[in-house]
This record gives sequence, structure tokens and C-alpha cells, in this order.
Amino acid sequence: MPEALGWMNGEVCSFSQMQLPVWDLGVVAGASITEMARTFAHQSFRLSQHLERLLSSCAQIGFETPYSAKEILAAAESLVAHNATLIDSNADLGIVMFVTAGANRTYLGDVDLPGPTVGIHTFPLPFGNWRNAVQAGVRLRIPDRRQIPTDCLPVHLKTRNRLHWWLADREADSVEAGSRALLLDSDGYLTETSTACFFAVIHNEIVTPKSHVLNSMSRRMVQEAAVAARIEFRMDNIHVNDIPNMQQAFLSSTPVGVLAVRSIGDVQFQFEYDTSVLPMLRGYWKQQTGVDPAEQILAQ
Repeated sequence: MPEALGWMNGEVCSFSQMQLPVWDLGVVAGASITEMARTFAHQSFRLSQHLERLLSSCAQIGFETPYSAKEILAAAESLVAHNATLIDSNADLGIVMFVTAGANRTYLGDVDLPGPTVGIHTFPLPFGNWRNAVQAGVRLRIPDRRQIPTDCLPVHLKTRNRLHWWLADREADSVEAGSRALLLDSDGYLTETSTACFFAVIHNEIVTPKSHVLNSMSRRMVQEAAVAARIEFRMDNIHVNDIPNMQQAFLSSTPVGVLAVRSIGDVQFQFEYDTSVLPMLRGYWKQQTGVDPAEQILAQ
């Protein structure tokens, strides 16, 4: 069977050939910016917006970007066109683009250092991983670990420096098997999970944390859907003490759209009833993409 293709520093290669050298700062220091888009019915969705955020993030953090937006977009679309032929008609692809900070001088010494590594690859979305979350909702726990403050790391940018998230999820799972971490900032306000934005419905209004969180593409979709449905939407501080006042809670991410939150610690939520916002949100996803991600996950 033909192998999926990837793209590294201007060259097309097989997926198995994609690798970062040990001296790359993406490995040494986790110094890289990444983006993940996806296909719907084998067509990329808002890929140019993801790329715009990638290049904007690189500019904000001071990474070199030796390729133009046009070059990267053309390479990504070419990979999608090829790699989509290798998956079933009811499957879809995740699309990853990344840029590293380049070479670590300590390892290479006094030589002309190689520039940043720029890569693109795709992978079949593992819908089975999310089946239980769609059916039963996501269980969240607030761990002792806190979100990294923005004066230490620009958390609004999608960096690969995510060790704190791995540790937080491991802590949450140790308390309640299968649960995920929802981090607080140092002042006790809710932020996000390791892979998704957090939303609460309070007094029939959708509220999402406004600071110490990723500038999320899926959050934009939720906001668009709320505006289209004339539901109040705002970004604001949500304190941990506000959790008992929530009517509903849910998450959003690029691969899965929206997922209901079943519980946060000992606080339980009902998410399958007529007043839930999820049917409206999933309807908007389907309107925009032609696919309801939840239906697609359950169909696998």
C-alpha cells in the first residue's frame, strides 16, 4: 500500500522519513509553533486561516519563516490531495504544520547553523478515541498544577511546549480514571484543557475564559454559531467558584467540534435535554463543513 507523504523544508518525503535532528531546538527546548487543521469529506477546512495563525505566531515569537504562505499552503493542499486517496471515504485527515526555532549552537559549535525546520504532515483522525466522549460526555478534574502565566510563556500561541499539560492530565487521571485536566490560573480562574477550549452556559449565556488561553480556531466557530443563533456569547473570567452555577459546560476543538462536559470534579451536568446548546452548535458545524463531527465519530 502506498505510504502517506509529508513535507520537510521544501521537500516532499514519505511520512516515515520525517524526523527532527537531535540538535533542533524543537527537540532540545520544545521551541516550536504548530497548527492543526483537518479535512471534512477529504477537503481541507479553513486551512489558510490556520496557516495565517501559524505565521503570525512565528512573527510574534521571533521565529524565522523561510517559506511564504503561498508555498506552505500549496504544499499542504498537495499532501491532502494525495494522502486522502489512502483513507476510506468516511474517514478524514488531521493536517499538522509546524516551525521550529532552528539549531542549538551548543550542540553544533562554531559553524553556520541550519535554519528552522518547517514541516507538514497528515494523519487519519482516530475517531474511535472520541466515541465515549461523544456518547457519555467528558469528565474533567481540576488538578493542583496551574496554567503557565502569559509572562512566562505566550499561551495564546500554539506551542509544542506542553509538558505541564501532560503532567496535569496524568494527575487528573490518577484521581479519576479517564478524566482530563481543566487548569486554573494562579488567581483561581478557569482556563482550558490540554486539547480543547472550555465553555460554560450561565444564565442562558455562553461564557468562555478570556485570558491565559489559546487563541482558538474552534472557539471562533462557537462564537459564530452563537451569533447566528442569537445566543449571548462573551469572553470573561470564570472563577472556580462559578462552577456550581453552570447550567451546562462543553469543550471545542478542531478534530471533534464540540463535546459535552459530564462533570467537573463532583459537580455533575445534564447534557442531553431540550435546552442544550450542543444541537445548535453541531448544526452550525455541519452547515459550515457538510459534516457533523459527532455523527462522524459515532458512525465509525
